[in-house]
Amino acid sequence: MPRVLLIGWDGADWRILDPMLDAGALPNLRALIDRGARGVLRSTIPTHSWSAWPSFLTGVEPDDHDVWDILEHDPPGADKHLPVTYRSIKERTFLRDLTAAGREQLIVNVPLTFPPPEIKGRLIAGGVLPKGKPFTWPHSLGDELERAGVPWPINGMSWTTYHKKIGPYLEEVHRVTKPRIAASLKLIDESDWEVAMFVFFSTDRVQHCLSEFLSSDHPDYTKNATTPTAEKVRDVYRMLDDALGQLVAKARDDDLVIFMSDHGFQSCTRAVNMDRLLSELGFLQFSASQAVYGPLQWGPIRGVARKVYDALGLHGKVALRQAVNWSKSRAYTSIRSTGEGVSVNLEEREVSGVVKPEDYEKVRDELAARIEGFLDPATGRSPVKKVWRREELFKGKFLESAPDLIFEPAPLYSLTHAKSALEAADWVSGDHRIEGVIVATGPKVANDAFGQQPANLVDLAPMILAAVGAPASVEHTGKVLRPLVGEVVEVGPGERGGEEPAIPGMGDAAVTDTEADEMEEHLRGLGYLE
Repeated sequence: MPRVLLIGWDGADWRILDPMLDAGALPNLRALIDRGARGVLRSTIPTHSWSAWPSFLTGVEPDDHDVWDILEHDPPGADKHLPVTYRSIKERTFLRDLTAAGREQLIVNVPLTFPPPEIKGRLIAGGVLPKGKPFTWPHSLGDELERAGVPWPINGMSWTTYHKKIGPYLEEVHRVTKPRIAASLKLIDESDWEVAMFVFFSTDRVQHCLSEFLSSDHPDYTKNATTPTAEKVRDVYRMLDDALGQLVAKARDDDLVIFMSDHGFQSCTRAVNMDRLLSELGFLQFSASQAVYGPLQWGPIRGVARKVYDALGLHGKVALRQAVNWSKSRAYTSIRSTGEGVSVNLEEREVSGVVKPEDYEKVRDELAARIEGFLDPATGRSPVKKVWRREELFKGKFLESAPDLIFEPAPLYSLTHAKSALEAADWVSGDHRIEGVIVATGPKVANDAFGQQPANLVDLAPMILAAVGAPASVEHTGKVLRPLVGEVVEVGPGERGGEEPAIPGMGDAAVTDTEADEMEEHLRGLGYLE
């Protein structure tokens, strides 16, 4: 039976890759495209990685796996929150179905796979990890890689802490990525696998702060694209392209090879702080702690604070909370990582809700109208391209957990990464968009595969299971991509029974409060929290 090899570049976008492909800078990706089919892979809404990768793992949209943001609040509006983990995903992943079917897996750096699930095969957890806890399956794998001279570095590439220091930041990207590539190559050489997956975050991290050197939609791209700095930025992609070629060389002729991203990217020159915008619009008031925490959450002072954390060992001991005066706020940012969602501070739902249930629709309509009508005085344009009420997008079993309003940022705007309600983008120059990338090669892949059937991120889980003949125990939102695996594939439903340690969404907490604060601090370094 054919195998599946998947390589993911987090946040990769054709607008960024195409100029490098045209210049011959990515020969291995070019060879893959020439042998197969190329298309757009439509991500989730919200478009950030912490909702997208659970949708990749489960084959369902966020309203059926219940991961909406990088932190989970239980109950809604509570000050106490924890970073999302594998156990936050409230649907069974295809890792479980592959294991139940006896398929050997090699899963490397796929986000939201911590704590590492017990699978048939080997796994290195991806995402933000607490120090000192096992991050591999089997748990001994991390030590084995260390002894073999290819240790796996966790975390790193915190772009917000290198504020406008491009050279040192690119050195950090290489310092983290090169050993991960070395470990990945050793693992694929020494593992038996039927499904192998490798995800690299370097693309996402670089694009957040250096889009003006990479993306044709940035106003400064033309003048920056030919500079020595741009060449150094493109070296990151050359490094990844070389790794892509070495990994693809391990595939057989009858294997299905997938290159993909979880979302795309758009450049930004203006940035919003959604809580501060809500405050300006009269929906939110800050607590007194904002005077202390506010300056620490973005910009140069944030970098100084991070160095103090490092020097004094304060990771996990100081956390920066959402400084909202709940008793005087009618709404708040409920997708804090990207500003893509806000919710009404509703009585009987939020811990300190003040809006009565009978006033919910009135307040939500007023909030939607004010956001839609708000114009940036510097450009005359709205920072928000589209406003949805949650029921317009979602129908799943976790609809009630969704933000009350969901936003799509307008071109050249980020809905986060600002100190004030609205300002010129500082170190940030790129943020997410829904159009990711996909390339597929294999004996059954049609040249016009994505013309025949446009691809969605949620289609990959059912397709992977179908490709290796593994039954699915989940009613997927996504569909099998038939132009990639052929029409003859028919796989019946699998059983949901059987024991598995730490069923997603259930059981003990994945991390302690101290570890959660440590992870939250790293998330701030990655720009996902202000």
